[in-house]
Formats: sequence, C-alpha cells, structure tokens
Amino acid sequence: MQFDNPLREAFLVRRYKRFLADVYHPDWPEHATPEQALTVHCPNTGAMTGCAEAGMRVWLSASANPKRKYRYTWELARTATGARLCVNTQRANAVVGEALQTALFEGIGPLTELRAEQRYGYDNRRIDWQGMDSEGQRIFVEVKSVTLAEQQQGYFPDTVSKRASEHLHSLIDMRRDGHRAAVIYCVLHSDVNTVQAAAHIDPGYAALAVEAKQLGVEFYALQTDITPQGIYAVGELPSK
Repeated sequence: MQFDNPLREAFLVRRYKRFLADVYHPDWPEHATPEQALTVHCPNTGAMTGCAEAGMRVWLSASANPKRKYRYTWELARTATGARLCVNTQRANAVVGEALQTALFEGIGPLTELRAEQRYGYDNRRIDWQGMDSEGQRIFVEVKSVTLAEQQQGYFPDTVSKRASEHLHSLIDMRRDGHRAAVIYCVLHSDVNTVQAAAHIDPGYAALAVEAKQLGVEFYALQTDITPQGIYAVGELPSK
C-alpha cells in the first residue's frame, strides 16, 4: 500500500479528544513552535500507548478536499528508540488485502472472489474481507491493527474493546455455520516479533479469543514494512 502523495514531517505536541492531535515543525512559518501548533486528524480510537509521546517525529498526509475541517491526517510516528509505527488504523485493511491477494498466508492460501467490506451474519455486520479458498469454502476475515508493543511483544487490543469481542462472536457464528473464519492482526509497529491477545488489558477479549480458536476460528499475524512512502506486507509473525 503506497501513500497517494508524499507525507509531511512534523513533531507531536499532544494527542487529545481521541481524534485530534497538535503538531508543529520549525520549517513551517505559521506553525514553527509548539505554541503555534497545527491541529490534525488522528484516525485511531485506541489508547495509543507508547505511540503518542510529546516530541515524537510524525508524518502527515494532506487531503485535497477543501471542505475538510482538518486538512492533515496523522499517519506515522517514530519512537525514541527508532521504532516505526502507523497510527492510522484505517491503513490495515489495504495492507492485509494485498497480502491476501498474493497468498502470503500459507494457512489461508490463494483466494478467489476476494471482496472488501461485505455484509454478513444475522446482524448484517460488516466484514473486512470475504473470499473463496481453493477448496471452494467461504472465508470471512476480520482485520485488527496492532500498535501496542512491550519488549517486542505485540498486543491486541490496547484498551478494553467491546467491539472487538462482538467481532469474535460474529466469526464464531460464521464458523458454526460451516464457513472458515479468521482474524488477521496487522502489525503496524516495527518493534514487534510476536502477537497475542492482551489478557492484561481486556481479559474478556482474551478469553473469547481462546474459545474462538477452540471452535476453529483461525488467527494470523502480518509483519509490515513501514515507510513514509508506503506500508508493505512482509510475512507472517507468530500469533499466540
């Protein structure tokens, strides 16, 4: 997945109200200091633990829509230790879609009839990806972005997430109906080697993930290469 236009560098002042962040850059005459900060859109509803520290170098995309309240969207950041991460969780679907199209996941294999954001289930829930495997079995794929890293261990979710648990329930229903169902953790942090459910943050989700695995829901993790030019699927990571 490549960015449509070159990203603009800045420094983070703060992230607040979930969807907003203030940034600055010495080369911007009108926003050269933290006191002259520019407000940008932050497309991440999570806690963003370790991803939104004051002074971080960040990268922004610009919208060409003149009606947007905030022209810039926060896309990437670099931690004090040099780790690269993507805070825009909306990018995960596109990256995973490219990985599915190239049959990167050995356990999933090549898919046909691959479609994004399809409705499914008794509650007409939206699934991130739906396709047909080589055996003619329908597979439903839910994508989750991972940005929480602790000692190279990635965790999901980074805050209690009722929505994530609801998605697991829906995948369990699909599995009981005879379809394949999978969760793909898209790792958007360069300092992650393995991924697991965050039992210390959301024990309810972690317990449900164990149940889902026992019922046949598949779990995968995708390693990515994060650059200011784009985010690229690299390969699988262990998922506990």
